[in-house]
Amino acid sequence: MKFKIVFVISFVLLLTVGFSQNKNQSLQKIIEQHFSLLNQHDTLALSELYADTAKLQSPNWEGNKIGQAGVREVYSRYFISSPDLKYTITHIVFTVNTAIVEYTSEGTMVHTEDDASKYMHGKRYKLKNSTRFEIKEGKIVESVSYFDQVAFLRQVGFFEQKR
Repeated sequence: MKFKIVFVISFVLLLTVGFSQNKNQSLQKIIEQHFSLLNQHDTLALSELYADTAKLQSPNWEGNKIGQAGVREVYSRYFISSPDLKYTITHIVFTVNTAIVEYTSEGTMVHTEDDASKYMHGKRYKLKNSTRFEIKEGKIVESVSYFDQVAFLRQVGFFEQKR
């Protein structure tokens, strides 16, 4: 009887570990694909990794961006302003439906959005970022990104402007 109980518990643990590893591999594949598409600047394919109702958040935007259109809007803006923008993953933590990704982004400000930000033109930057991705049924349903806004402003010359 004792053997049966130990066997059943061991079997359940093995199934749980196996399921968790498969789940992590699935999440890892989506995250790797996400960053590969970012580095290709392929906003159309990137947006297909997101659910239609996905919610995207960042201190860099006014309000939330929603769905695939929000993904294309945000990232095409980044790729226009910094055509050499590159992302490098430095660390990932997986839970059941979540991936927390630490990464760097670096590029050169080539196309600024308005005359007020001309001081940024030609400035290189490298930032540490973190994004929490919530993934369900093979699609990203939420992403919340963080980076050091002050570090970015310092690198692009904001604090050196003559006022």
